Amino acid sequence: MGSIVMHTESKRAHHTKLVLDMADQQGVDLAELFMRAELTEDQLDNAVDRCVGCTNPNACRSLLDSAAHPVDLPDYCRNGDLFRSLKA
Repeated sequence: MGSIVMHTESKRAHHTKLVLDMADQQGVDLAELFMRAELTEDQLDNAVDRCVGCTNPNACRSLLDSAAHPVDLPDYCRNGDLFRSLKA
């Protein structure tokens, strides 16, 4: 049972990093918005949950690790609407 919990926490941490990195590439500082109370803990948790449900996280990580910056938001990103609304 412990390894299942560890795997779940590791997966969630991986997707949290993807969300933060992709937001950063879109010019959205989620940590700053959270500290200024412009983003709630629930909104951040929901963004990570959407990312966990993505079927293409490896492509996302490869895109973020590529030399091309800033990174265009991929069409498959489940947080695209959130990033666009926070950037506006």
